[in-house]
Amino acid sequence: MSKNAQRNERRKAAKKEQARADEAASAVASGPKATGSFEELIGLGKALFLGSCVAAYAPKLQDLLKENGKAAEPEKSNEESEKDSPETEPTASPEGSEAIFTSLGARLVWHNCLGLAEPQTGEEAMQQWKALSQLEMDFGPKKAKRGNPSSDRILANLCGNLPQYLHILLALAMLHAFLFRSYFACLPWLLAWQTASLLIPLETLEQVPQVPLSQCPVKFRVLATLGIHALFLFFFGLELVWRMNFLVKILVLGLIIFHAHSVKPAAA
Repeated sequence: MSKNAQRNERRKAAKKEQARADEAASAVASGPKATGSFEELIGLGKALFLGSCVAAYAPKLQDLLKENGKAAEPEKSNEESEKDSPETEPTASPEGSEAIFTSLGARLVWHNCLGLAEPQTGEEAMQQWKALSQLEMDFGPKKAKRGNPSSDRILANLCGNLPQYLHILLALAMLHAFLFRSYFACLPWLLAWQTASLLIPLETLEQVPQVPLSQCPVKFRVLATLGIHALFLFFFGLELVWRMNFLVKILVLGLIIFHAHSVKPAAA
């Protein structure tokens, strides 16, 4: 091999090493590798809905109302109770409706009002909001010769922070409904009614003894809260799909995509 050929080989090898070093430097500068896909995003959305308050508690309402609505059976004698004891089914716990109402109060807080599968409690929701606010912003990854880092980062952030982005979308939808359509739009008022239904205590207040809150069965409080919550979700979807102007939809979705593109995904 001639000297010129050897020099050319060395130059090619040096260029390859430099290209590898540049790719490694760009990967370090852009933060942790983004992972995410459309299939993962769709699956996560389904999981969030299937584990939501409506999907979890709505099937239990019929049994809850039947159990609490049964008429009291006459007391049996000792002989009859001994005969029927092997076949007697355990009665439903009287605290079932109260447990559901307490769970709704813990999940449907103001910063987690959609009641999705994740986060499960208000504390978890607040931690996720803090984590989202602490993500480093670099206004997008650097370009790479292979793949599409921008698309990968957007999908990674959407998959990692989907509940928070949905709540941001909800806040923008309520703002649009309240300011640009009507002060009496259903969506903001349903959120207020949902919050009020959970804040009103189960026991009668000493300050307002004229309102016998304790006489209202808890099962009806649960039914009313879930009904308001279901209407709230329905009008949220209606606002996004039908009520919101097409240009406003593009602006709102563009803001969310811009944020997902501009912040580094959380390290795994």
